[in-house]
Amino acid sequence: MRVPRFFTEPFRLRTWKETGYALLALPLGVAWFTIFLTLGTTSLSLIVFVVGLPLLALTLWLARIAGRVQREVAGALVDARIPGRPSVPVPSDQSWWRRLLEPVLDLSTWRALVYLLVFSFPIGLGLFIVAVVLWSVALSFVTAPIWYLAIPSDHRGDVFWDGNQLDTHLEWIGVVGGGALLVLLTPWILRGLIALDVFLMRALLGPTRGELERAAARHAEQRDLAVASAAGDRRQIERDLHDGAQARLVSLAVDLGRARRRLEDGGSSEEAAELVRSAHEEAKQALVEIRDLARGIHPAVLTDRGLDAALSSLAVRSPVPVSLRSEIGERPPEPVEAAAYFVVAEALTNVARHSEADHAAVSVVRDDGVLVVEVRDDGVGGAEGRSGSGLAGLRDRVGALGGTLVVESPPGGPTSITVVLPCA
Repeated sequence: MRVPRFFTEPFRLRTWKETGYALLALPLGVAWFTIFLTLGTTSLSLIVFVVGLPLLALTLWLARIAGRVQREVAGALVDARIPGRPSVPVPSDQSWWRRLLEPVLDLSTWRALVYLLVFSFPIGLGLFIVAVVLWSVALSFVTAPIWYLAIPSDHRGDVFWDGNQLDTHLEWIGVVGGGALLVLLTPWILRGLIALDVFLMRALLGPTRGELERAAARHAEQRDLAVASAAGDRRQIERDLHDGAQARLVSLAVDLGRARRRLEDGGSSEEAAELVRSAHEEAKQALVEIRDLARGIHPAVLTDRGLDAALSSLAVRSPVPVSLRSEIGERPPEPVEAAAYFVVAEALTNVARHSEADHAAVSVVRDDGVLVVEVRDDGVGGAEGRSGSGLAGLRDRVGALGGTLVVESPPGGPTSITVVLPCA
């Protein structure tokens, strides 16, 4: 027969994880209240001076981190999965002071500060007191027969009532039964109080509906860009096959057919040999074009040896001298590697074809969760990212990953292409 959950709840791991959360809530609440009350009042009192605004920005940055810690603790101990603020792409050309003030202008950061400063301490205090008092009383009542008999009567003191005497069975049943009932009720009382805390955390530490809608719109835009990028790649592959390898294979088949007819009709062997030699050259050229096409889809060196080796291969093959700076460290995700590779490949192709440059420089640096790719040349400039161009296709590919692409190419040069790709 299945035992009702009400009677088994005190023996579940979830109950004791929630008890641990209630006990941890007080020191966390005290820490958050002390830190942010001190920093907040100090920064606001100094706001008229130069140091006040950076200190306020630092306070809000710390509030973001503390909010993340609070969500992680809640997720680990009470299974409250509270998502953080949706990531917002940061423009690569944003100035340092705009980056500094970004948390000051972010409403979600202020909401986190309200929870940490106003609610975390009183809720933590309440959870701690309820957990300690209820469990202490419940367990002491349940174990009353043990310590009642173990402690000499002269040392028992007045715990329950004067003289602390349990003379009748009814008194024993009242104490032990009351303790057992409190043991069964305590997990549900704590769970109700924790549910209130989780509700406030969802409201103040989680994303708002507007933020979720904007994040969904960004994801939809990225999906559309990914579809457009894939469609552009497919059309490019079709053109390359039709104009290159397919045409050469057709010519190869024609030459081999003519050579076969010459041999079957008893014609000149020299003429047949010349046709075979021509077919052989066409076959070799077709293999080269198919190899180049495969490299354009996804180069093997990128998969086998990573972005650094693939970029070195591009720099070596470029007809324009290229200096390469690569500080990647841990390999980025495969889509990010592929996007960075094709950005550099397309940019160097444009340099060779259109820029009239004498030198190009490629820089790929991974820093603070993003991969920054920059390609510069000393050419004539004038590069445009109009629809249908290679740069427009790159913008779609980069946008599909939530990245940004900025082209600076004034007439007369130089040209600079900067791409920021998130690596998370």
